[in-house]
Amino acid sequence: MTVRYRQVTFYYYTGSGNSRRVAAWMADAVRATGSAVIFSPLQSANPADDVGHGENALLVLVMPTHAFTAPWAVLRFALGLPRRKGTDAAVVATRGGLKIGQLYTPGFEGTATSLVALILAAKGYRVQSTEGIDMPSNWTALHPALPRRAVDGIIDHAQRKTARLSAEIISGAPGFANWRASLLGVLVLPLSLGYLLCGRFFLAKLFFASDDCTGCRLCAERCPNDGIALWDDGVAIRPYWTFRCQSRMRCMAYCPTQAVEASHMLAAVVLLLAGSLPTGVALSRLTAWIPSLRFLRMIPRWVLHWGTGLALLTAAYRLSHFLLRSRAGNWLFTHTTLTHAYRRYREPSTRVEDLWEREPPPDGGRSSR
Repeated sequence: MTVRYRQVTFYYYTGSGNSRRVAAWMADAVRATGSAVIFSPLQSANPADDVGHGENALLVLVMPTHAFTAPWAVLRFALGLPRRKGTDAAVVATRGGLKIGQLYTPGFEGTATSLVALILAAKGYRVQSTEGIDMPSNWTALHPALPRRAVDGIIDHAQRKTARLSAEIISGAPGFANWRASLLGVLVLPLSLGYLLCGRFFLAKLFFASDDCTGCRLCAERCPNDGIALWDDGVAIRPYWTFRCQSRMRCMAYCPTQAVEASHMLAAVVLLLAGSLPTGVALSRLTAWIPSLRFLRMIPRWVLHWGTGLALLTAAYRLSHFLLRSRAGNWLFTHTTLTHAYRRYREPSTRVEDLWEREPPPDGGRSSR
């Protein structure tokens, strides 16, 4: 195999460990060639020093697909990367695969890799490859984890595909096998944008901790987005999910007592109220009472519904945390969510401490120039 790169920098962003596992497989393949490897989660990255210069250096970004596109955190990270004229880059997205009987069904990464690739290209990187890798679906706020046999089968398929992809990337061969997914992703981009907003301002506020919570602080300390605050409510120390949460579900995947739940009851109540409130009538009466506010009538109706829903959700979430202080309230929330019965998923070979630690480069941090 022709080895083109002296140094390869791997950055990964992950929730349940899928993207880290794919990045680790690729890093192992690079190490086997004798090339220097820097391997780091986004939150520990130091791109100014880590990312090499020129044709002998390669940057690889590995991330999960979120709403058929790239997560906010990855887009923000890519925009903050230093310019590197002539440095090669590859972008890999893990996507939620399923196994139904003997059939493996692929996930759909949409514009995830292409959006990040465009940002890198604008910064001078030469994007050599974009690809999607199917890993077990991990959205356990919506569905239970797959059976272990299905998980093992999907991971085995993913490892073989990653080995082929790694060989292509190491040799510098260009590869854009997922261009069809990118084109389809453009068509569903409005859906992606809507879901990103929904995930940030709605789905993230459905999480709560049941009475099984021991106050170990693991969820808050290991959240990749610093999206969990700890509140002492006078009864116990409980996690509180803020608007920084992006529904990566690491908390749900790695909670040692499986105390992290998502309230389907709260979702139903908020959606019902937001959809039934007569916001248009209320606005008409308000502007008739205060004529100086008539400019508010120009606000699109969907903005009114979103604003109303967000205000209701914020109030409902505060109320839910008050109710969770009592045993009766906690019992009600815990037994009105399907997540209480769901299997939890985390990448089987990944420990929670693996998700946070940066592996130091063998040369002490000296980048190739």
